[in-house]
Parts: sequence; C-alpha cells; structure tokens
Amino acid sequence: MECYLQRLTTGLALILCCFLATALPATAETDSDPDRWKFTGAAYLWAAGVEGTDAAGDEIDVSFTDLLDDLDGGLMGILAAHKGRWTLIADIIYLSIHQETSSTANIIGIPAKIDIDVKLESFVSTFGVAYRVFEDDMTSLDLLVGARYFYLDVDLDADVGAGKIKDSDSGDVLDGIIGAQVLIDLSDSWYLSCYADVGAGDSQLTWQAWPVAGYRLDVKRHQQLTP
Repeated sequence: MECYLQRLTTGLALILCCFLATALPATAETDSDPDRWKFTGAAYLWAAGVEGTDAAGDEIDVSFTDLLDDLDGGLMGILAAHKGRWTLIADIIYLSIHQETSSTANIIGIPAKIDIDVKLESFVSTFGVAYRVFEDDMTSLDLLVGARYFYLDVDLDADVGAGKIKDSDSGDVLDGIIGAQVLIDLSDSWYLSCYADVGAGDSQLTWQAWPVAGYRLDVKRHQQLTP
C-alpha cells in the first residue's frame, strides 16, 4: 500500500514539474522611442505528461488528459516590461489538482479495499531581467538572469478497511537561473526562437531547452468613428 501511495503522489508531483517552461516574449519592435516602457502579457497552456520509472523502480504514467480530469483550477501567464534593450519578466503558474481513486492491498495476507483522496497545490514563479546583447534586421540574442521559486503542498486521506490514514507535506525550492534566447524573424509575423536556461540553489541542478516556431497576431487599435 505504501508503494502505491508513493507512486500516486510522485506522479502528480512530476506532472507539475513539466510546466517549468519560461521564455522571453517574442515581440516585434515597432516603437521608435527606446526610452518608453512597453508592457506585454499572455496566458498559455502546456500539455504535459509523465511516463517512466522512479528511483524505487515503480512505474509512473500520468497523461495530460488524466491531469485535466483531476484539475480543480489553474493559471499560467507571463508579464513582461520592455525598455530599449532591457526586458523584465514575471512568469507565474498555479495548479490545483484533486484525485480520488480506489484500489486493493494485502494487509497481513487479507485483501482490503483502499479509497484514496489526494489534493495537490503547486505554485511556480520565475522572475528575471534580460538584456539584448545582439540585434540586427533578422536576428537577436538576449541573455537572462533571475530566480525560479517552486512550492508544492500535498494532502492525502486514505480509508483502508476500517482504518483511516491522513498525511500532508509541503516543500519549496528557490533556484537562481541564467539563460539565453535566440530569436530569428522570418517575416513580420513568423519567427523562430530557441530558449535555454540552467539553474541551481536549493536544487542540485535544473535545466531546460526548447525550440519554438511562432506566429504573431497583430491587434491594432482603431479610434471610434463619430457620425
């Protein structure tokens, strides 16, 4: 039974770790005043899943559809402030997951039904400042330094036969990170981007790297016409 509970909570925790994706917003420079602050923001969704084996040799398989079924609420968004070659970013992710499941276990050779209720809350925030060290008509390179904070809280209730098990645990991790992003404009709308960062602190080592092909939506503001 203990191994089953460990696999369940470990799988839910690992699925949250897949959402630690942060990148600088890919914006097109259209303002001729480099001394004016410009602000951008976006909401996003990462469709992540986990499949593999943990350190104890137990199989873990949590799909993104499983996560959606158990999702109570969530928020994923990024805010950025640009001025000249400088960019300030704040990337925030919040997820609340509630899973109820039933299984059986052998207790002193006697099979017993187990009803498990797991509630998991996670908060991931990344804050950083980036500086554009290179830029031409098509390509730019930004270097970033910042910090990433990860908080996880797990509450577990299990009914085992006539008995009941309650447990809760929480923990947080704060890491410093350094990163870089290359942006290649293929046109006014289409672009290629590659972001990577590496960090350490409370964690021994964290890293991520991923390429992106994107399309910018140009939303223009029009003055209201008077009759």
